[in-house]
This record gives sequence, C-alpha cells and structure tokens, in this order.
Amino acid sequence: MSKKLGEREFEDVIVEDLTSEDTTWEEGELEPLYERFDPGGYRERENRHYDKELALIPEDVLEFVKATQPDEWEKLADFHGEGAENKFLNTLDRQIKRKGAIHVLRNGLRLSGARFQQLAYFEPATDRNKRAVENYEKNIFSVIPRLTYKSGSNLEVDLVIFLNGIPIFTAELKGEYTGQDVIDAKDQYRTDRDPRDKLLSPGRCLAHFAVDPEEVYMATELDGQDTYFLPFNKGYEDGAGNPPNPSGYRTSYFWKYLLSPDSVLDVVQNFITEFRERDDQGNLKDSEFLVFPRYHQLQAVRRSVVDAKQNGAGQRYLIQHSAGSGKTFTISWLGHQLAELHNDQNEPIFDSVIVISDRRVLDDQLQHHLKQFSQVEGVVANVEDNSQQLKQALESGEKIIVTTIHKFDYIVEEMQDLSKRNFAVLIDEAHSSQTGELKDSQTRALSEESSIESEEDEDEVSVQDRLTQDMEGRGVLSNVSSFAFTATPKEKTLEMFGEETEDGGYEPFSLYSMRQAIEEGFILDVLQNYTTYQDYFNLLKTIEDNPEFEESKAKRLLKSFVDSHDLVISKKTEIIVEHFVEEVMHRIDGKAKAMVVTGSREQVVKYKRAFDEYLSENGYDFEALAAFSDFKYEGEKLTEKKVNKDLDTKIEDRFEDDDARIIIVANKFQTGFDQPLLHTMYVDKKLGGVRAVQTLSRLNRTHPDKEDTMVVDFKNDPEDIQAAFEDFYTKTRVKQGTNPQLVYDLEDDIREFRLFEDSEVEEFTELWYGDDTTQDQLSAVLDPVKERYRSKEEETQEEFRKKLRDFIQLYSFLIKVVNFRDEELHKLYQFSRVLFRKLDVERGEMPNEVKQFVDLEQYRIKEVASEENRSLEKSNGDLGPTHKSKDGTARTEEKKSPLENIVEMLNQQFGYEVDEQDKAFIKHLKKRLEENDALKETVKKNSTEKAQMKFENVTRQEMLDMIDQNTKFFNKATNDDEFAEVFQSWLFNQFVSSSKQDTRGLIEKGRSKTVEFEEHLLPDTESDALAKERVAQHVAAFANAAGGHLIIGVDKDGNVQGLEKDFKSITKGQEGFKKQLENALAEHLGETFATQKTGVQFETLSEKSVCVVKVEPSDEPIEFSGDELFVRKDSDTKQLSSSDSEEYVKRHFR
Repeated sequence: MSKKLGEREFEDVIVEDLTSEDTTWEEGELEPLYERFDPGGYRERENRHYDKELALIPEDVLEFVKATQPDEWEKLADFHGEGAENKFLNTLDRQIKRKGAIHVLRNGLRLSGARFQQLAYFEPATDRNKRAVENYEKNIFSVIPRLTYKSGSNLEVDLVIFLNGIPIFTAELKGEYTGQDVIDAKDQYRTDRDPRDKLLSPGRCLAHFAVDPEEVYMATELDGQDTYFLPFNKGYEDGAGNPPNPSGYRTSYFWKYLLSPDSVLDVVQNFITEFRERDDQGNLKDSEFLVFPRYHQLQAVRRSVVDAKQNGAGQRYLIQHSAGSGKTFTISWLGHQLAELHNDQNEPIFDSVIVISDRRVLDDQLQHHLKQFSQVEGVVANVEDNSQQLKQALESGEKIIVTTIHKFDYIVEEMQDLSKRNFAVLIDEAHSSQTGELKDSQTRALSEESSIESEEDEDEVSVQDRLTQDMEGRGVLSNVSSFAFTATPKEKTLEMFGEETEDGGYEPFSLYSMRQAIEEGFILDVLQNYTTYQDYFNLLKTIEDNPEFEESKAKRLLKSFVDSHDLVISKKTEIIVEHFVEEVMHRIDGKAKAMVVTGSREQVVKYKRAFDEYLSENGYDFEALAAFSDFKYEGEKLTEKKVNKDLDTKIEDRFEDDDARIIIVANKFQTGFDQPLLHTMYVDKKLGGVRAVQTLSRLNRTHPDKEDTMVVDFKNDPEDIQAAFEDFYTKTRVKQGTNPQLVYDLEDDIREFRLFEDSEVEEFTELWYGDDTTQDQLSAVLDPVKERYRSKEEETQEEFRKKLRDFIQLYSFLIKVVNFRDEELHKLYQFSRVLFRKLDVERGEMPNEVKQFVDLEQYRIKEVASEENRSLEKSNGDLGPTHKSKDGTARTEEKKSPLENIVEMLNQQFGYEVDEQDKAFIKHLKKRLEENDALKETVKKNSTEKAQMKFENVTRQEMLDMIDQNTKFFNKATNDDEFAEVFQSWLFNQFVSSSKQDTRGLIEKGRSKTVEFEEHLLPDTESDALAKERVAQHVAAFANAAGGHLIIGVDKDGNVQGLEKDFKSITKGQEGFKKQLENALAEHLGETFATQKTGVQFETLSEKSVCVVKVEPSDEPIEFSGDELFVRKDSDTKQLSSSDSEEYVKRHFR
C-alpha cells in the first residue's frame, strides 16, 4: 500500500499539526469556541526520551518543576544532593500508581525536603498575577508517535500525549484506506493492549482514544474485552458521526481542538473527575473510575461558561439534551464552573449557583454527582427541610445550593430581595412528574397539549411549566441567569429560553438530539416497533390465512377487539396479559417488564383490579402494580399502599422485584423513569405533543440484554405520534401497518444481488448456534461476501445496503407479531444482521438491530443463550416454545391450522358460510393448480412478486373454467376484493409449499426411468474424476427419453448427503457450482440444449443443499460429446452401441 494511503500518513498529519507553531484553523473547520484554542505547540519526542520503567519523560518532568518551582527544587537538591532527580522521579511514579495521574497533576507532590504544589499550572482567572501567567505558559506538551512502551517487547501505541512529562492520553489510529476503522482500533485496545502494563494501567493515563478519519471514541480505563468506549463525535445533521471537513479530515477537531494545550489543561482542571458509584443500598463503592466528557457535554459547558463570563447575569439558556446525554454530569460540571467563574477584575460572576431538582424529595443522584465533582469540601449545600434553611444559604453566599422545585416561588422572591447579588439557576427537568401537590391558580401548567389531555384529572406541573409561568409573570431578573435542561422543550419554553433565529423562530443554546442519542446507542428508538391497535389488527388479518403463521390465543383476542371501541377494561386486560406472556416476558433474558398507560387515576385502579382478578384466575405467578398519587375514589381515599398488596417501599423500588412485571400508570413517572427492563408499553390514553414523547420515552433506557422495545397503542393515530416526535427527532419514524409478505419480497431482492450463497448462510448458522464458535470463524464465512460487495459499483453497494437494512428492520418488527414458521428466513435474518455490521456502512445508516452488538462474540453467546426457548429446532424447522406455562414448564405451541381450515378462516373473517360444495370447489381448484407444471416453473424462476401476479392470473382462468361447478363461490372469490386477496394468498402459499414437497416426493419414490441421483458433481471432493461426465450422461439420457429429474446431492439409496463439500471446494460456493454444472452440460451436450431444455434450481432438505436438474424431452437426439447416445433403461443410464443408436433414433425421432 502506498504510504499516502496508509495509517502512517494519517499519523504524520496529526503529529505535524500538533508540533507545528504555525498550525491554524482552516476555512470550514471553525465552530463555536474553536477560535479560543490555538492548535499546535507540542514537542515531538522519540522513544529514547521515554523511560519504560517509570512511564515518564524524565527530561520534561524535571524541566517543568525546576522552571515553575525553583525554590522547592533547591530545597530538594540541598536535602538529597545528587540523588535529587532520581528521588523525585521515583516518588512521582509511586504517587501516580497510588493516587492516579489526575490527582498528582492537580495536587502536586510532597516528599522529604520539598513540597511541589502542582505538576500542571492551570489558566489563571485574570492576568493580574504575572507569576501564575508565566507558570501557565511553562507547561510542556509532548507527543511520541509509535511509542514502544514495554520493556522486552516491540508493542507500540500509535500516539501518546504527555503533559509535563506525565502521559495523559494514548491513541490508536486507523487510516482511511487501510481496510480498518475505528472499530478495529477499539478492538486493538481490547485484545492487544494489556492493562497490566504500566503505561496502560488504571489511573496512569486519563483517557485512551480510538481514532480514524471519520470518528473518535474514548475510554478512561482499559479492561480487556470489557473496555467501554464512549463516542467523542460532534454529531452530524442532528445524528451520530461527524460532518464533512472541507479542509481535511472529519476528525481534525480531535487533535486541533481537544488536544490543543489550552483545551487539555481545561479538561484536566475542570472536567476529568474521579467518580465513585453507589451500590443498590446507596453506599459508596470502594473503587473509583474516571469520568471524561463527551463532545456535546464539553461544548455545552464551555459555551455556557464563556457566554456567562462575557454577558454576566440576567441571561437565559436552554440546554436541550436528550435522555442518554449524561445530563446529570453536565449539570454538575456546569454548576461547579459557574460557581468559580470570575470576571477580568477577579470578581465572581455569580455569588451562588442554585440547582433545582423537580422531585419532592431532593434528588439523591444529583446530590451525589455534585458532591463528587467538588474538589473542595463544603462547596455543595443541600436544602430540603424548610424555607428558613434556604434563606440562610442564599444570604450567606453558599457557592452551590441544591433544592427542589417546591421551593421555587420562595427562591425567586429571595433572589429579588437580594438584588445586589447575582445567581445562576440550573433547572433539571429529569424527573418532572410529581402530581397533585402544586395545584393552585399560580402554578397551573402552561401546556401546549391537546384539550383532551387537559381534561385529565391528575394535575401535572413540571419545572418547565412553573418556570415559564413565573418568567411571564415577573419578567427577566437582571441578577439571575437561568440554565434550563430538558429533553423535550415546549413551545413556550423555547420562546422564553431559546435563542431567536433569523427567521423569527427559536432554538436551544445547546442541542444533543434524540436521534443522536439513539444512533450512538445511549437510548433505544421507541418508535421502531410502534404499532397502533388498528395496524396490529390489519397485520393479523393479513396473516391469519397463511398456514406458515401461528394462530395464538393472544392474536385471537386482539382480533376480537377491533370492532369494539368501548371494550370493557376486563377484556383489554385479558388481551394485554396474554400478549405480554406470549410475546414479551421472555425478552431481556426473561426479565422484561411492561407498562400500561391509562387516562386517569380511576382507570389505574380499575385496571389494577382487573389485572389482579385475571392473573389469579389463570394462575400467572407475576404481579401488576398500580402507581398514582393519592385521591378519593368512590368515597374512599386511595393510596398506593392500599391498592398494592404488601407494599412496604416506594412503588418504583417494588417494580424492581422479579415478580413485579407490569406497572399501571396515568401521569406518574412522566419523565425520568429509569427502568432498563421496561420493554413494552400498552397505551390506553390519548396523547399529543410533548406528553406523547415523554410517555413513550419511558421505554428508551438501554440494558445489555435489551435489543428493542414495543408499543401497542389502543387510542392514538400514528400520524399524531409521528408529528409529536418530529420536533425532537429529525427523521420520520412511525410507519403504518405492513404486510408480512413484504419480508419475502425483500428476501428475493437481496438474493438477486448474488453476493452470498445459501451454503454460506448455512455455514454461518451452524457457527452462530455452535458452542465454541469464535469471531474469526464467523469472519471467515462473511469476509468473502464482503469482498464481493466491495467489488460492486458504489450505487449497487448503496442499493444492497438499503434492501438489507429494510429486511432486517421489517423482520425484527414482524417477529414480535407473527410466528414465522420459516427456519430459512430466520437463518437469513441472523446472517444479515452480522453481515451488515461488517459492511462499509455510515454509522447513522446502521439499523438498531445491528448496532446492538459491537462485540460480536459476546452478543452471539448472549443471544444463543437467550434463545433456549425460541431456538431453531433443526430437526423440523420449527421455532421452540416462546414462554413457559403457569406451572413453569414449557408450554406447547398450538398446532398450525391444517390447510383444510381455510374454510373456517373464511367463516370467521368474512362471515361466509362455506358449504360442502364450496369445499369441493376449493379442493378441485387446488389440485388443478398443483398439476400445472408450467406454473410451477414460473413460480420457481421468478421473484415472489412476479410469481404471485402470474399465479393469480392462472388461478382466475382456472376458476373461470370451473364456473359451472360453483357460481356462488366463483362470484365471491372474484368480486369481493378483500375475500379474493385472502383466498389467493392462501392458495399461493399452499402452491409454493406443495412445490417444495415435489423434490422430497421424488426422492422418496427412489430412482426410476425419470428420476436419478448423483452424490456430487465436482471431482475434487472425492476421488472421482468422472462425476461431471456422468451427470451430463444422465441429462442426455432423460432428453432422449421422456424427460426427468436429476437430483445431485443424494446417494443411490436416496439418502440426502448435501452439496456443502462441493460448495466449499470452490470460491463462489453455490454460484460457482451452478456455473460448473452449466459449463459441463454445454461442453458435452451443446450450449443450445443446455440452456433451453434444462432447468437448474437449489433446494434445502433437512438443512442440506441439493441441486435439481429438470430435463425436458428433446425433439432430436442429444449426443454426448458429439457421437455417443445415452438412454434410460429402467432406473439406469445406458450407452447404446452404434447400431442400436441408429435403430433408437429411427424409432424415436423420425
């Protein structure tokens, strides 16, 4: 590979930009804040400068401390003499190992004889302190490319960044044309970088970056295969990835902006945090980990701080960050930096920072984060007891005050009274759903929701509403700057807090969209498997007559509902429970939960009673909980404790228990409901606007075993739901109901590209469900497919990707509704998901079904384990039981409807009474179609869509010929379009199914005058060099007689051996096999005959591939190799002598 196309050239560009004193921002690269950070200014160091035992650049370390703290160095030198340098370096090494580099950089180093206050100097608040400015400028930034970091090893890290001789960042790079990308860089960290090595050990470096020209990812700690990378990408068109850079690489911001000296020092001082999580009991864990900001967090905080410094108090900022954005971290970073913000006169911009949570009880998580981010004890004060406590905190100038929305009115009044003091107010709307307690004339929600919603009984007052109303009533407070955080700003909120655009609209100060959060994998797309009840019904109606699909109890119940809009709650409860049991509860490794959303608290109670009764009567061993705020019902005050049996904790904590599988709500938990096991939502409530987004978004939390979500909506129009989401998600997400037949159409479409063979799908399936499969084995199957894909034109690649993506997404949705009894289709689905992952695909183009697993091996193991109850039964091609019965044993699948039961389906769906005469008509029609050989050939050779069109034309003609037998049924099946569609679809499926049975039937009958078997074709599979000739001789013999079928892949005794060995012996598998067969026939029998009188098709029998060659009788003798005549004698192929040949030709062809 040319150096200019390789990884080295990419590395050289980065190093050159880092080390140049003349590096500038090019046109098109600048974004907000970039101009404040000058790129370049690094020293390029070499391996010889690096001490592997110390993991330091000693020369840089000593130069920095001697230049910035000469007095302390002199003390150290006096105390230790010539050993001062070694003493300092060894002590530094030990302290980094004990406390981590971030602690040492910020807090310096103490050792006998001297005290070094800092090992990095950060930007002073003003330039008044000349010494501080000088020390800041003496920080030393160095880069070593291709660092050999381990003694006795040649292992290299592509880039290592040093601050004052201490390593802080590493980077693995992948070039644009190397065939590798950022995913390979992440894999390299996981597999080839040992965290036991000093440089890579936890706490030694602050972050590790995987970088290619398109994307950047980072991890703060290496942990083998468990290393967790976060994206550090800017986002593109409100989605994942990075925008094009007209002046260079898309990722140039990484080394020109993030790694610029001023930026690095800002990140080290203000962002990187040593964080301790809490266990389930709320206790701090012993271990710490580093937190590094994602790009949108860094930008939101930096821009807010810079603007606040420039403009002072009295401003408003709207931070629209979706769920999954890490909003609590962003608030914590911003709160601490605003608290320490000073103007050029070294005066604080804000006297206090007030962080408002909208829970009644002070948000535990928010307190925890804010305190952990504090580098000084006592900076954060929590106020939740009374207003007097809050008054004292404000008057005494506490730097950061954390309180709740219920003290909002008092906060505003106090800030007005303290007009000589400035305040920053950060509003966290992560949990805005407390109800009923703020109901008065001054706190009514200003909502844009529909009138239907406003009629609900449960008064919901969010922070957003309270804040908007207050600002409207009081106007702007000149001593208060407000920073409002919300994922779903209402129109009023945007007008009040957003920035006005040139066209008169308003937009947020900072945006991290729902689309980007979904595409980056932080939340799930709740609309991907959204379906209204009507669409669901239409789908079931489409499939109910297809014998390949199951007719389960839940589906019968669902269909019974469609014409009963006022269905009683008890019937809906039955529908929901049975659907949950059959389709949901086995998901997320058997832990999936569901939520029922109702229109009022009264409905919550009614549903709860109905659920309790139905679950008890049917022996289900799980519970449905009811969540609501206290209210009077039928003269009695109801509470959650009264309605939920044995409730001795908060309802959300009770929902954590394994037996609590369903929760029934109205308005409670509108947002901020963090339950990753919540998979499915049943909506029995009118929704619109922001509330629709907030309600459905309860499902979007991720979990390692959670692949998707599902919504079944009884009340709303999909267009309304789509419109609600469009403000927060730029793509159209909701689709109307669909037809399962489209899956087969898409299957045909992707197969027509001829990029993979059936044998490759089979081989992949065996590996995928195997016990000891490794990623390299899967790659060995998929890499040839990838190479064929790469050999195609870009337009063809794009078309294939689109078809493959559509197939994956449609099948993924339909299997939640339809039990496809099609093993081959499921194999292709698994194959397609993994194949798509390997293609050269833009990240935003990747389906969620594919994005779920970055680590293919871990995903495979997880999925195979989870499919024990839904696995492929290789013996009969059925899917296993989908759930367990009430006694815990596997429930047997209901048998699929016999083909004769089409009459019952027509009775149930159309009210058409099928009599004996009708049955006879259907049976006769089916027989006539199955005897139509020309129709069979048409169906075999064409795509499903074309075949079905031809089939319907032939069917109509056949019925017309039979009209005298049953005029009544003929009229119904031709004049009633809906009836005709169902009947034709059933007939077509039966016809296709019976055609597949033909080959099995031929094999069962054994060899005969018109049927012959050959075990293989290609001589290099066994020691038989005459296989191709023998195959051609059989074909000639059939042509010279009455025609027949040659089945290759079956031995003489009729045992299916399969052609997998043949496929593996050539590069193109099944495609190559077919080509060699066609060439052999053309060579020995002539090209005209081979192409016009023979048909070749492949089928899979008992998971083994066979090739069926159908031979038509010829009008003239077909000679083998020009002069030999073969014919069929009983069940054998015989060569005739010259004299016998002449006699045979005279009798048969003249």
